[in-house]
Amino acid sequence: MAKAFVTGGTGFLGRNLINLLGQSGWEVRALARDVAAARKVIGDGAEIMPGDVTDAASVKAAITPDMDAVFHVAADTSSWSREAARQRRVNVAGTAHVLSAVQAAGCGRLVHVSSISVFGPQHAPFDETAPYADAPTNYAQTKREGEMLVRAAVADGLDAVIVNPTHIVGRFDSHNWARLFTMQAAGKLPGVPPGGGNFANGGAVAAGLIAAHAHGKRGENYILGGPKASFRELLGEAAKLMDLPPPGRPTPAFLLQLLGSAGAAWTMLTGKRPMVTPEEAAFACETMDAHADKAVRELGYRIVPLAESVAESINWLREEGLLDIRR
Repeated sequence: MAKAFVTGGTGFLGRNLINLLGQSGWEVRALARDVAAARKVIGDGAEIMPGDVTDAASVKAAITPDMDAVFHVAADTSSWSREAARQRRVNVAGTAHVLSAVQAAGCGRLVHVSSISVFGPQHAPFDETAPYADAPTNYAQTKREGEMLVRAAVADGLDAVIVNPTHIVGRFDSHNWARLFTMQAAGKLPGVPPGGGNFANGGAVAAGLIAAHAHGKRGENYILGGPKASFRELLGEAAKLMDLPPPGRPTPAFLLQLLGSAGAAWTMLTGKRPMVTPEEAAFACETMDAHADKAVRELGYRIVPLAESVAESINWLREEGLLDIRR
């Protein structure tokens, strides 16, 4: 039986990956800060070992020579500047610890989960060959630095593949796009973001990671994306499923940017996290169109219709009792 090691196994994408690995006959080991809490989330889908990617010793103990694959999924996605140091420890130092452990163990291929954000703002449709623009946020910068560490390790002989997911929607999401859906259901959505992007399906991305291990070319990047849509279209699909009125007009970008600037001032005065950070305001106004043709062609990656991905997310939120729909 093939064996896989997974970081970030209790997160949205990690849970999808562990489920799919189990269904495909893999034996899975995952790293978690709180083993008992992780067991409640993952169930019996994986052997759980105590540790954290920021702790090199625990990562080295968990990644053993018998691992056929290592999936580095863990990431800190914070969009608040006060958490930048923690984000760097996870996204950069954590990646370095995984790379060191994989090299020391001499185990199987590493699949590194990067992000579409490493490309920086792109003002035209793009693919894996696009030159990187300036990274506008600490998240984008740290994910780019982590990816560069993987590239350097590949140059030194490591067998690794890099995947760059776009926005991800689907089952097991309670904190990402699902947060918009729960606010929308409760009538607490402060506005409609004016931006948009490509929305990938969580299960399809997990399948793409496994396909990258099996079929990806060493050292190559693969964008794992989905249909291009505006945030208004995303919320419109959710509104249909929740029998709610369609979302209104998008909030003007300059108002969101003003709100982000006010949030920065609020943090300086109080030390507390504002309702909207400058990074969140910038992200909400951004639109990128990343093409996943290479992953479709070489990995058999599946582009899932937006309505299907949103339905998976809404149905799971319902199952978990996380939707409070107020009409």
